[in-house]
Amino acid sequence: MRLEVLGLKKSYPGLEVLTGVDLAVAAGEVVAIRGQSGTGKSTLLHCLGLLDRADAGVIRLDGQDLAGLTSAAAAGHRARRIGFVFQAFHLLPEFTVRENILMSARTAGIVDGGPRADDLLARVGLAGRGSQSVTTLSGGERQRVALCRALLPRPALLLADEPTGNLDPATAETVLGLLLDLARADGAAVVLVTHDPLVAARADRRLELAQGRLHQRG
Repeated sequence: MRLEVLGLKKSYPGLEVLTGVDLAVAAGEVVAIRGQSGTGKSTLLHCLGLLDRADAGVIRLDGQDLAGLTSAAAAGHRARRIGFVFQAFHLLPEFTVRENILMSARTAGIVDGGPRADDLLARVGLAGRGSQSVTTLSGGERQRVALCRALLPRPALLLADEPTGNLDPATAETVLGLLLDLARADGAAVVLVTHDPLVAARADRRLELAQGRLHQRG
């Protein structure tokens, strides 16, 4: 088992968001989470990715409990073991394609991530484009670069929040296929949040977040 979540709770003043989330995702498995806007899907990803601290519950990754880590330990674990792919790409325009990808190598303490970066670029169809500015790329190409950045440290857990939301249908299909193929090849546990039923249909399992808990869907 790669990811195990038990009784995860998160609330804000006057608002209960997560009321007891249970989730298990195996290595190489893709789980899609859907739900209405405002139900806490992004909050759940932020807690799983240690960007926000849950109020209660257990988050285990490869058997290690992450929920009780100090802020410094959580930051180090996040850099080494957790990858993020978001709808807005979050690339830095002042850096090249390759430099953006290698930022995850530096934060993860990887001394020479260049060969891995070049291999990932080739696998997503961007071989030879590493020296370009990310501002010259299309939306689909930027999302491919963001995917390479997330996967470079070979994360145990990959979190994707509406990763195809800014893409046209044809480009979204291509990027989603790359995301799923590469993550499965690396043996990452993948948690994917989406509003799109076609995207969710590509996952191994589909869940819905409602009333602060996850429910099985077909």
